[in-house]
Amino acid sequence: MKFLVTKHIHTNKTFVLLLTFYALLMLLYFVGDLFYLGHFFGSTPEAIRLSILGNPEEFTEPMSLVTLLEQIHIGLFLAILALFSTMAILLRLQLSNAHKSLLVFVGMGALLLSALSLLATAFVACYFSYLLYGATLLWHGVGIYVLVLVLVQLSMKKL
Repeated sequence: MKFLVTKHIHTNKTFVLLLTFYALLMLLYFVGDLFYLGHFFGSTPEAIRLSILGNPEEFTEPMSLVTLLEQIHIGLFLAILALFSTMAILLRLQLSNAHKSLLVFVGMGALLLSALSLLATAFVACYFSYLLYGATLLWHGVGIYVLVLVLVQLSMKKL
């Protein structure tokens, strides 16, 4: 992965092509993951709370512990890989160090907060579903923003 070490990526057209396809496919992952999470948990904080805790009035069962842990385990692993590899490319962009640091901190922090708030919604208090909703949208938004920056800088040969 020489392109992560050197800043002279445009000397090799294959790396430009590779990063372009990576960014496009990761954009599909981030958008698709939002749709998946919206379908699995719900697309509002209230729907998230109901899918995790159940609703006795509508006779819906709460999410089982096994399902909850599987979702955290698999979802967090895939999200870490996607966000980390995206952030590794961010470090090669021509942005200020403060901007890069802010994006890494907000993106990875929101991902951690998302996983913790999922557990907190199930075991502490139902209002953590609002934090889960916001943190999930935030880390997806940061990932999409970084990938758009990568595509813009690849097209402008500024990487």
